[in-house]
Amino acid sequence: MREDLAYLMEDEALTDGLTDEEAQALLSWLRDLAEEVDPSHLAHLRRLGHEVARLARDYGVPVEDLIGLLELAWEAPEPPGLQA
Repeated sequence: MREDLAYLMEDEALTDGLTDEEAQALLSWLRDLAEEVDPSHLAHLRRLGHEVARLARDYGVPVEDLIGLLELAWEAPEPPGLQA
């Protein structure tokens, strides 16, 4: 594992307040994403992970549901342009 990826995975604040299962799901998802992106984007993934964890803690939304929503948003087709 690259050093920068290891730093992301060792960020204890990233999973603070999550159950073990939620923390594992979040870290697993971030690791999979990190393996597909340029290392310069790891800081963005880290912030994304913190936001997912915050939403899960603050609003009681399961991490898996938040991940599903993010993946759905990324895969959604572009909205059709305005027709004249």
